[in-house]
Amino acid sequence: MPRHTVYRKMLEKLGLKQLDVYRYKDRDVIRALKIVDNKILLIELPRHREEMSTEEFTNYIRSKISK
Repeated sequence: MPRHTVYRKMLEKLGLKQLDVYRYKDRDVIRALKIVDNKILLIELPRHREEMSTEEFTNYIRSKISK
C-alpha cells in the first residue's frame, strides 16, 4: 500500500476527506472536507507528511481540528 494512502485513511478515521495536498519546499498543506458539517479545512503541517510518524500525524491533525 502506498504511504500516502495510509495518511488518507487516517484522515478518514478522524472524520475528514482529503481533497488536495499542496506540497511546498519545507511543508505540506492538506485541504480536507469535514464530513460532519461539510466545512473545508486547510491544515498546514510543520513538515512533509512522510517525514512525520503516523502517530505524530494523527495527533497533529486531531489538535488542529479540535480548535
